[in-house]
Amino acid sequence: MNIKIKDFSLTDTFECGQCFRWNKKENGIYTGIAGGEIFEITQKGDFFTLPDSEFLKNYLDLNTDYSQIKEKITVDSVMEKAISCGQGIRLLNQEFFETVISFIISQNNNIPRIKGIVESFCRTFGRKIEGDFYAFPDAESLKGITPKDLEFLRAGYRTSYICDAVEQISENKIDYSILKNAPIEEARREISKIKGVGPKVADCILLFSVKRGEVFPTDVWMKRVLTELYGFNNLTPDKINAFAKEKFGEYAGYAQQYLFYSMRNFK
Repeated sequence: MNIKIKDFSLTDTFECGQCFRWNKKENGIYTGIAGGEIFEITQKGDFFTLPDSEFLKNYLDLNTDYSQIKEKITVDSVMEKAISCGQGIRLLNQEFFETVISFIISQNNNIPRIKGIVESFCRTFGRKIEGDFYAFPDAESLKGITPKDLEFLRAGYRTSYICDAVEQISENKIDYSILKNAPIEEARREISKIKGVGPKVADCILLFSVKRGEVFPTDVWMKRVLTELYGFNNLTPDKINAFAKEKFGEYAGYAQQYLFYSMRNFK
């Protein structure tokens, strides 16, 4: 179908570091795999050609008014400039297990390598959709997997983390209702029960899958934002979270994406 969508850019959304299974072809078409399906989307200005799929509309967060969100978080000139750099970012509604595994793999990794490992993981364990496209496997299908089974990924220490995530999620040891509804510190503690999930990965999972918009994932790029643009010294997690809560409130995660994208790509 052809549709006009404001406040949306395929490049801003798929290249901002929140997902790893979308790729741009030479003709400008973005092809991606989500929910076990292959999707193709093209964009010309505010006009998009995409499949008529309720799943895809929800995945792309098309029912959310991003102009209102941007208005609420434009609290200073830094944020105003960051939004102008990535004004088409939308936060995807990604599948929980895929997000957990992807961001465990993302630790101390660059995006091309993350994508390569994720694709290798899917080609080996996922359901073949068609051609060279494979769905992301579910946790139950991987029960009993060992680090030795994952040596081919060349993911190093992350393989034991993947195995622990598979075990805990397949055996329902992670309470999703806590992640979704509990106070944010309790939600962070719950997801951090998975081996290797530290503060940054925990917040990425909570933001990109559970849609806890109040989190503020912080890595080296965000520390640069806070020190170089906001004048922070002696950064601590408590200080960062207090800043994000005071400045951006329930939309801290959205603000983080604009700041992160602008610092990494347009510094």
